[in-house]
Amino acid sequence: MHLFKLILIYLVAIISCTFLLIMDLPIVVVFLLLFMYVFALTMFPYFNTLIWSNNISKMDRFITKHKTKPVFAYPYAVAHETVTEQKLSVQKILSSYKQPDAQHNYCSLLATLDKDFEIALVEAKQLQKEPIRSYTIAYIETLLSNFEAAKVLIPNLKKEWMPHAIEGLIAYEQQDFQTFKKEAHAAVTKARGLQKYLLFYSFKEMKERLEAK
Repeated sequence: MHLFKLILIYLVAIISCTFLLIMDLPIVVVFLLLFMYVFALTMFPYFNTLIWSNNISKMDRFITKHKTKPVFAYPYAVAHETVTEQKLSVQKILSSYKQPDAQHNYCSLLATLDKDFEIALVEAKQLQKEPIRSYTIAYIETLLSNFEAAKVLIPNLKKEWMPHAIEGLIAYEQQDFQTFKKEAHAAVTKARGLQKYLLFYSFKEMKERLEAK
């Protein structure tokens, strides 16, 4: 957010705080009102895009505006740039987020973009959290054409969009266009926030490749 907007937001907050205190409202009430005001104008757009949003167009505008931030650089690259830019954006994330699971997750993604699926699988198996661990492994097993190994993991995929995403990827790899369209649509429909955005553009590219054949 631009510095001028932040200054304006906090200036209004300070003026409002003074007014509310003059009205002799309890300090706790004043604090809660100001917190909700500042959150709504500063942090809510980020949380909405990351977690809740169901509007691809609005997310696209927000992500484009904030594409220099590591968390939005990769989604922007998936939607609008080449694999080379996608790799650069993943490297930016790796340099910014040092948590072990984040490192393994994005190292796996980087290896996948390099088509080094064996290394990607090694990194994925070091993830600790479910269901992202099973989902990432199933995704890479599919790229390795180990479809049965991927399907075995589907019961572990507790987020509604995940089984459809894996089934859609399997159908894509098997050139089953009808199943791919059905599962891709279901995955995008059930996802929200940044995940919906990534699925939408990833499956859009796959669909275009299948239609070109």
